[in-house]
Amino acid sequence: MRRALRFGRVAVVVVLVPVVLAPYVATSCSSDLGVTVQRADAVTVPTPSPTTLPEPVTTDPVESTDPAGPETSPPPGESPDGVGDALYPSLGNPGIDVRDYDIALTYDPTGDTIAGSVTITLAATADRAEFTLDAVDLTIDAVRVDGADAAFVVEPEELRITPASPLVSGRSATVVVEYHGAPDAGAGLGLLSGWFHTEMGSYVLNEPDGARTWLPSNDHPSDKATFTFRLTVPAGITAVANGALASSAPSPDGGTTWTWRESEPMATYLVLLLTGDYQVIEGESSSGVPLLSVVLRSDVESVQPCIDSIGDQIDFLVDLFGPYPFDRYGIAVTDSFGGLAMETQGRSLFSREDLVPCTLEPIQELLLSHELAHQWFGNAVTPAQWQDIWLNESFATYAQWLWLAEADVESVDSAAGTALSLRAQFGGNATGLPGADELFGYNSYDGGAVVLHALRLTVGDEVFFTILNRWAAENNGASRTTADFIALAESESGLDLGDFFATWLYRRVIPTEFPAPQ
Repeated sequence: MRRALRFGRVAVVVVLVPVVLAPYVATSCSSDLGVTVQRADAVTVPTPSPTTLPEPVTTDPVESTDPAGPETSPPPGESPDGVGDALYPSLGNPGIDVRDYDIALTYDPTGDTIAGSVTITLAATADRAEFTLDAVDLTIDAVRVDGADAAFVVEPEELRITPASPLVSGRSATVVVEYHGAPDAGAGLGLLSGWFHTEMGSYVLNEPDGARTWLPSNDHPSDKATFTFRLTVPAGITAVANGALASSAPSPDGGTTWTWRESEPMATYLVLLLTGDYQVIEGESSSGVPLLSVVLRSDVESVQPCIDSIGDQIDFLVDLFGPYPFDRYGIAVTDSFGGLAMETQGRSLFSREDLVPCTLEPIQELLLSHELAHQWFGNAVTPAQWQDIWLNESFATYAQWLWLAEADVESVDSAAGTALSLRAQFGGNATGLPGADELFGYNSYDGGAVVLHALRLTVGDEVFFTILNRWAAENNGASRTTADFIALAESESGLDLGDFFATWLYRRVIPTEFPAPQ
């Protein structure tokens, strides 16, 4: 959930707790509320043709005379340095597969500056005399490849590197980039993303492209890697990142270096990085999942009920979706703007404006369950391209409905019925074909959860939840496409679901009634 409470997030809230609608509307960045999201390179997704629809879909909704089909537009521009993402052509870097990032950064909260290096271990997927990394508004001080100085050119969106010896396909290489800068949120593709400075510290928000504003990287969800964070901050400040806390030790400059290790593959947009006066709170769920949360020291008592609720939510979702996919979970509560919630891997990020005090009111239950569900859908299994965002948001929204039903807030049928009735009001492209300005709009959230509810009714409960279990378990650590999900759904159900997905996922206007339950 890139922004928790854009209008796609409040469709259920309108019914349940309408008093919270107004403040969250103010922070929404969805065009569904009339707040237009502009990106510097915004493009409209091209209408699919029979050759670009996911393979299992046999019915082409585009060449139909049905006026509800997606509108046509010119294809987006291509970037020779991108990996071919339909929505963000410049993101990603061809010819490389990053395996590990070792980040060593010193943060100066007085000047809001960073300085340090990243050591990238990669495998070449093609012979390359030069290669690129995604980097924006950073000063590059030096680059070395396999210990030798490398020539480099800093371009507006890329760091172009020419190593002394070309990369050879199938062989690994170690790239060290030394850099510094004053990263500030807002340098991304229209949505505020990157490094945020606050009165109490700082945090990063990276979806979809904010990581490149503070970290030279392969900033695309198709390339997942392990991470080590060595974060040096002034004494008395805590630095937090994904994974396990390996150490906290005095640094030569009188500060403290906090070292965190995320040993499970992660996309760059899921990086968590916080600085401030945080307390680390450890525990364990009843099912044995280690818990590690971080909360501003002044808020610990107020947030404790939310921390205490994590175990029950994990146990509930494990029963539905299979084993929790990572080695730990927790929440991080920062002093961000209200309405922010992000599924940072293994430790979801929330705003203190939304969880302080934690009374487990419906909107808090919604936020907590949605981001937890992302650990299966979005984090363990990550979309291979941004156009497949529904594989994240629709799935987490459906899981949120399931939890709210368990908490006796609203039944799944009621939430689905409300979402289906509202969907026609918002227009936009189909759930499976969002435009760049619709990535976090209604049809990726509640509108897409409608698709999953229709699938559940079509294949039956047992098959539906088996599909979701297999999707999470068999693809853990990988990046996958909608075509992959459709193929799994057809394999498990034994049904030809081409017409179903063409109708529910790839049309702008979908049926007004759900299929009869099987």
